[in-house]
Amino acid sequence: MPSSTAVRARAPSRAPTRRLATTRARTIATRARADARGDASVRVMTFNVLCPEYKRAGTKENDDARESANVEDALRRNEKILDLICDASPDVLCVQEFWHANEAMRELWTRRLREASYDAAVTPRTSGRCDGLLTAVKRDRLEVKDARDVLFNDCGDRVAHVARVASKANGRETLVVNTHLLFPHNENSSLIRLREVFKILEFLRELQREPAIGGKKLPIVITGDFNGSSSGRVYRFLTSQGFTNALDACQGREGCATSWVSHLNHHGECVGVDHMFLLNPSKQVLEIGASWKEAVFAMMRAKIVQQGIVDDVAAFKEFDANSDGSLTKDEFIEFANKIGLCGEKSPGLLTAELEALYEACDKDGNGEIDFQEFVQRMDIKGMADLTSDPNLSLDIGDFMASSAADQVVVSQSWDDNVFGEGDLQIECATLPTSMLEGRWPTSEEFDLSDHGPLWADFTPR
Repeated sequence: MPSSTAVRARAPSRAPTRRLATTRARTIATRARADARGDASVRVMTFNVLCPEYKRAGTKENDDARESANVEDALRRNEKILDLICDASPDVLCVQEFWHANEAMRELWTRRLREASYDAAVTPRTSGRCDGLLTAVKRDRLEVKDARDVLFNDCGDRVAHVARVASKANGRETLVVNTHLLFPHNENSSLIRLREVFKILEFLRELQREPAIGGKKLPIVITGDFNGSSSGRVYRFLTSQGFTNALDACQGREGCATSWVSHLNHHGECVGVDHMFLLNPSKQVLEIGASWKEAVFAMMRAKIVQQGIVDDVAAFKEFDANSDGSLTKDEFIEFANKIGLCGEKSPGLLTAELEALYEACDKDGNGEIDFQEFVQRMDIKGMADLTSDPNLSLDIGDFMASSAADQVVVSQSWDDNVFGEGDLQIECATLPTSMLEGRWPTSEEFDLSDHGPLWADFTPR
């Protein structure tokens, strides 16, 4: 995380358990009121529970030790996590870093969630990673109409899970997305996270076109560990497209001026990276969705111009290694590597992604890209003219976002207090009290994870 977005941990509170107990009591009371009303409110909780394979449990003798070396410790911690979850009683639970590779851990979560009337689905990360997502839905309040995994197939092996749920009180449907975006390893990580979000939105667009939904606009909640703050590119892009951040909206209503935090990272910094975004039907002026390919083509154009190549003929020649007037897939991939789009400390495009881009460029499907097909996608001269405009200060991430946004809602200012038919209202959203105050709690207050549990209540309008 850039230091400008981090808040250093403050001095510990002298009131250890009272704050968490107060938060828990308020949570239970709010849930009880909703249950008593029998209304169609929906509570969504997101929680990165810190996979035991990643939780440091080192000693002076063995600084690299992980909690997974002592499974009993990991199970005890997760029992406490499940106690907190059951107290909060969310209708939809979105967990990140679930240790699905361990059989005892799977059995623990399966038993506890089943006893609490949840149906759960696990979405493993790709490439054989030991952790992934767990999404659980409370069966006595919601019906799962559809559930899908979204595999980004990217350098971070990241995934998402999409659940279409219907209230048993009134039948109203909501799309809930659980995800965990790439950790910020370097300056290109934000570009990769943007690409991951574009893939989610593109999937949602295609989902809403299917006969079961038939183009109907449903409320969309995207939540999880975004590994980026409220000043980051993903946050800025989503809010520009009509999404409302639930916690920030509620903090604003309550007049809280403190920057909240939700994660204590391995650098000892407190940062706010866990989010819950709501997009209401009334904000979906066009159809929701984004083309990750269009965004990456924009990134490629910008990278080429950065190399000092400012016209289409010169750019095509750079791609066309054997000068035969057409581009093969190998030439396309080789040039992408040449301009720094692949490998370490890069935007991390994989061969499979580059192949998909090549096929999108090859309009007639003859296995080659001619000059006209190249210009149609690249337009290097147009990008060079745009970047030379002294009135613009857009960077590559902004070019990516603006290109993807051509497929979605036109950016504008949104009034979050204006609602339309089918919209949801954010009734409340919260974290443990100390995190709302901008500090990481003491171990006596909270020791369940290096992330805090975030939950929000949504009510129909």
